[in-house]
Amino acid sequence: MALVALLGGDTVEKSDGTKVNVEDFQKPDVVVGLYFSAHWCPPCRGFTPELIKYYNALKAAEKDKSKKLEIVFISSDRDEASFKDYFKDMPWLSLSFSQVQDKKSDLSEKFGV
Repeated sequence: MALVALLGGDTVEKSDGTKVNVEDFQKPDVVVGLYFSAHWCPPCRGFTPELIKYYNALKAAEKDKSKKLEIVFISSDRDEASFKDYFKDMPWLSLSFSQVQDKKSDLSEKFGV
């Protein structure tokens, strides 16, 4: 399945609001991980800093690797303020809050979340 169809749009965003075309990282040498998480979830809040460390280390070494990693955050936050507060420190990409409202249940069902 094409990533654009899976994510429900042509773009995702960085924590600063910059839009990124999905096609920019939908390449054979890029592994895309979907990170389902929420501001209100204590285990998620504990895991996110560890994932950030791992992601940053992989990104730093990426130029020497044949495979690259990109993560797309799929928020389960209940409101946009919580989403923004949680996402602001994440170094990876995300569906916008409005995209999540449209796609979250489909993605959750597809991946058993």
